[in-house]
Amino acid sequence: MFASILLAAVTAAPWKGSDVGAISLIDDVQITPTGNAVLIDVERPNLSTDEFSSRYRAISLPSGASKTMPSGLTGPRWSPDGNTIAWARPDEKTGNVAIVLTRADGSGARALTHAPRSVVKFAWSHDGKRIAAIETPSHGAHTAASRMHWMTAESDYRDTRPPKRDVYAIDVATGGERELTHDTWSYGGPVTDHDPSWSSDDARLAVVRQPSPLYGDFEHAQYVTIDVQTATVTDAVGHPFFAYPGTIPPAFAPSGNPLSYVYTWDGQLPSREDLYIDGRDVTASLDRDLWSCGASGAQWQRNDVLFTLMDGVDIRLYRVNTSSAPQALTPPGGSVEGFSAAPTGRIAYLWATPTHNTELYVLDPGTAPRRITHVGDMPAGLAVAPTRTIEWQAADGRTIHGQLTTPVGVDASNAPLVVEPHGGPQCADDSSPSFVAQYFATNGYAYFRPDPRGSDGYGDWSYKAIVGDWGNGPMTDDLSGIDAVLRSGVAKADRLYIEGISYGGYLTSWTITHDRRFKAAVAAVPVTDIGLEYALSESPNIVRRFFGTKPLTDPVLLARESPITYASADTTPTLMMIGLLDTRAPYAQTIEFYKAVAEGGTQAQLLADAKAGHGPDDPQGLISWLQATAAWFVQHGGAPIPDAVMPK
Repeated sequence: MFASILLAAVTAAPWKGSDVGAISLIDDVQITPTGNAVLIDVERPNLSTDEFSSRYRAISLPSGASKTMPSGLTGPRWSPDGNTIAWARPDEKTGNVAIVLTRADGSGARALTHAPRSVVKFAWSHDGKRIAAIETPSHGAHTAASRMHWMTAESDYRDTRPPKRDVYAIDVATGGERELTHDTWSYGGPVTDHDPSWSSDDARLAVVRQPSPLYGDFEHAQYVTIDVQTATVTDAVGHPFFAYPGTIPPAFAPSGNPLSYVYTWDGQLPSREDLYIDGRDVTASLDRDLWSCGASGAQWQRNDVLFTLMDGVDIRLYRVNTSSAPQALTPPGGSVEGFSAAPTGRIAYLWATPTHNTELYVLDPGTAPRRITHVGDMPAGLAVAPTRTIEWQAADGRTIHGQLTTPVGVDASNAPLVVEPHGGPQCADDSSPSFVAQYFATNGYAYFRPDPRGSDGYGDWSYKAIVGDWGNGPMTDDLSGIDAVLRSGVAKADRLYIEGISYGGYLTSWTITHDRRFKAAVAAVPVTDIGLEYALSESPNIVRRFFGTKPLTDPVLLARESPITYASADTTPTLMMIGLLDTRAPYAQTIEFYKAVAEGGTQAQLLADAKAGHGPDDPQGLISWLQATAAWFVQHGGAPIPDAVMPK
């Protein structure tokens, strides 16, 4: 047996970029109200068409039997009796989205809605007779834009103008629709789109609205309820508050109509978000963030609210109500990537660990979790490098952590080390698999993902620690983490590389202008000039969170915290990558940084992707960016990787 294990370790192949680009994921789960079946969405990349395909599968929990549902259907929602599924069906030619009803087995498709509107999100009423839908004008139904028009402080430099969202009530039997909103507000936007929530008596809806559908207007969002009969809109919270983009929306309980919602506990921008039930903070005792970089979720189950958040490096599932403290339902050592709860008490959830891809599990009250699927297994024949959490002390005594993936097939003490600062800055890498880490580690590198101050998973102190300090504080934590890795006997101090995306690109750019230990660096879609970032980005709020509500009134602070100010100090060979469709971190600042570094005499190259926005979102793009990053490291003394190539 021992010999067979050794043989498997020797014969397992290192990962290629195409392996990373071909990973299938389960990224949605919906359980029936009876708890007897689930729908899971299996997303598979297609390298030949350069697309991600999504196909739902229905699984019977008593028998384990599964059935693939018809193609072209997404976003399923079970009817209250579990006999019907409402789906979103995008039109392949126009992109318009209609609601389609099928039987529970996917047969008998019937279109419920039609143009001239396109459905964004929707939810069944409790009696199953109506569906509340958030809709926009159909593609092609917009009036022609005037040549001259006014932009606002929330407009991005590309002047994206998404259509306004309104709320409709749809009769399931006839398809008749009634518009419920008649004001100037948009009921949702690119990062506040959400399913409406029906009150238990089906008399009201809870929704999010914002002044316009612009991305940046999420900052001014309100939680409101709508009387379905009179169309009266009422503020549900009653005071100003702040919620991050992608925050958990308000939701009515299934009985009694208490309302749950999430926003920052102290109303301040750089703070954790807490869960409230009818205005009472029920997670105040749990110093963790109910946002988790947009990855958190919440759902009522009977009189409790189930929710996920990041605790350390793990996204864990919790239960809470107004009379008891939060209780963890899943252990450390893995992450819940999605969940769905049935009124029966059963919970279906997606679970992953650093070395095991996402799979479906079921948790019943008083029992151990039960694994249901085996569709997300790691690719056969490939080596799997181990990942562990590593901790160290920051200069101020805080305990900081990160994840270290160690190389396979080589002497770890002599391996090159790639350091990856994460994005956000209020994000962190959870304990699901990092396929980029597997790519590098199975090709002879150690791969380190530190979570410095500012990261999720610690608590409120972390966010407040980087107010006015995006650079030195996090950089110092990361450098101390590198020292901890080296002390552990992994990697060589003269074989260090760094690469990051978004804020990770910022921290990469900051670090190489303040420290010279790295042999090469890659900064992808980075923020390098905070003043330009604030002025041009679709999401200026990211800067407001940490540099004041009026950042441009303090240009000295913005310059002090911008890598561009120190570009002439960069002596590390630097590759920069940009997406020419990027509205999050507009690429003008990267061009500026590239020219400043190059004119200072340091080797620098700028790689532009005409199809990418804030990073690539297609399989071939993901592979190309990864291979270019690896090729840059190989060119500068890193371990050879067979498919590490630069675009021609």
